[in-house]
Amino acid sequence: MTATDSHPTTTETEDRFAILDLIARLALLVDARDWDAFEGLFTDPVYTDRTSLFGGEPQTTTPGELVGGLRQVLGGLDATHHLITCQTISLDGDQATSAANMQGTHVFANHSGGPLWTVAGRHDYQLKRTADGWKIARMTFNVQWASGNEQILTLAAAG
Repeated sequence: MTATDSHPTTTETEDRFAILDLIARLALLVDARDWDAFEGLFTDPVYTDRTSLFGGEPQTTTPGELVGGLRQVLGGLDATHHLITCQTISLDGDQATSAANMQGTHVFANHSGGPLWTVAGRHDYQLKRTADGWKIARMTFNVQWASGNEQILTLAAAG
């Protein structure tokens, strides 16, 4: 195992495990609605691009603003369940990239359609090593498919 140039006591394997843990926490914390811990996963600022899902423009925000938006969109749902799989990692000193498949199921009982909306695609991450460990600096989601009642997001937000 080789050590990175900037952190000679950290091995490549340790960096990979730390990044795998970071990305796993992304899914677990959003599903648990642990917004404070979720906010700590990101650099400040953080770039996000979810335009393939909702249109609009990519955003560069603070982690707090990112969490505020997610809380508004997801907080009113009955439940969510996100799966992140097949993750690859490329290391370059104090920076890394990662790609993974992601599937999110969103649940909201309602009287105007089905209670489920599932969306799947690919997450691409750019990560940075900070004094507090690895953080997500950029996150892009590219939709591959979706099924169910997308309107539950609007219904839950209206609430």
